[in-house]
Amino acid sequence: MNPRATRRGQLWTPRHSLTRRRFLTTSLGVSAGLAAGASVLASCGNDSSGTTGSSSDTLDFWQWYAPQEGGGYAVEAQNAWFLDLVEEWNQRGGVQIRLTYIPISEYIEGTQLQSAFSAGTGPDIFVISPGDFLRYHNGDVLYDLTDALGDNVDDFYASALSTRTVDGRIYGIPMESEPLTMFYSVQAFEDAGLSEGDIPRTWEELLDVAEKLTTGDQFGVLFETTPNVYQNFTWYPFLWQAGGDVVDESGLSSAFDSPATAEALGFWQDAIERGVAPRTMQGGGGGDLVANLASGYTAMAQMVTAGGSFLEEGAPDFEYGMFPHPVPDLSADPITDMGGWAFCVNKNSAHAEAAAEFCAWALAGDESVDRMVDWAFDAKKSLPVRKSVMQQADDDGLFEQDELMAYAAFDVLGLDPADLDSDDTPFGRGEPRFTPEVVRAVTDAIQAAQLNGTNPAAAAGQAHEEINAALAGYDGAPLGS
Repeated sequence: MNPRATRRGQLWTPRHSLTRRRFLTTSLGVSAGLAAGASVLASCGNDSSGTTGSSSDTLDFWQWYAPQEGGGYAVEAQNAWFLDLVEEWNQRGGVQIRLTYIPISEYIEGTQLQSAFSAGTGPDIFVISPGDFLRYHNGDVLYDLTDALGDNVDDFYASALSTRTVDGRIYGIPMESEPLTMFYSVQAFEDAGLSEGDIPRTWEELLDVAEKLTTGDQFGVLFETTPNVYQNFTWYPFLWQAGGDVVDESGLSSAFDSPATAEALGFWQDAIERGVAPRTMQGGGGGDLVANLASGYTAMAQMVTAGGSFLEEGAPDFEYGMFPHPVPDLSADPITDMGGWAFCVNKNSAHAEAAAEFCAWALAGDESVDRMVDWAFDAKKSLPVRKSVMQQADDDGLFEQDELMAYAAFDVLGLDPADLDSDDTPFGRGEPRFTPEVVRAVTDAIQAAQLNGTNPAAAAGQAHEEINAALAGYDGAPLGS
């Protein structure tokens, strides 16, 4: 089917004639959420010498893409993209860039990066997700990139910059967007006698369809039950769709005690109590589509759109489709959560200005458009965060060639293919930034309602008190997105 002609709630399935691509088997939507659990460290600030980072005219760039060897197609493609990027910069002369590879498990869940900053030896350049933003911003180690971006800031979608901005100043340049969506098993739908007309559009329809898909060996739908920040990440769209939020517009006070919060908590609770969703996950958790969806453990599950890489790599013969998140009622928009990573600069680097110049050149300059098209459509399979990159991809016919990316852009985010210069991502909202205490309060509320049978309104009220208590003495950047 033509992805540009899709309607909200319509089923999307890759055509069988398409060549199946191989992608990285670790999704950044998952990692973005996992990174959000990190604590805000005042000790991140470096010593007063102002000479952290590289001591020579070579800038140290920490990330988890390159240089590395082995792995699937996308690991090699992402490695090559970063190597080419740095080689092109270094050939220009002047301050050089050196890539330092840190395995993704250590980069996300380990302590190497934060320990380096605490010791005053943080890298000149590094990548972080929105979930880790407050740790480094409140720790006073992020360089202000606003001037380096200049007028190019207007080329970015507002939702991509919102969680990297404080008081109108930008402290991270995003490189991608990864929106959450719903995946389903084609075989499971067929076995249950379901067709495209049965695609759920509302929460109640989702639970009804899940009942039809539930068998003795298979659950109808899966929502993450492991208490971590990824669980929060996947639950936020339902909170937002219902009209709720974690904090108010100031970003400094709780908004959690609301009918919308209770409604969203109650939806996940109903899925468990009706027996259509499992209490435990398989494999690496809810984001592991191979272990949970392709295995037949569940028939529907959430994941970022690039999570198709899990299935292409780990279950190449598995037939799957995707559809936008169902909504509380048909008057609501299918708002989704957008993960992704950004380049940041250590403000205490001896070459912070040059590092900022590199980041802007790499991700935001006019000459970087083709480079970012390659990253989005070839190396990573994540959506561009710049309007000019989106337009170039459209002009090159890439959305016509790649149904998955077209679905992500036009169905999940709601972009208008005829107006890609718009500053809006109608259904996409940036992954929010919260402190660990706020993350924990939200997680506890989800767990209480989802697994312990706690009254959703009571769970929301308890978390509301905990969030306000945590923010009572808070002195940092506003929370939320």
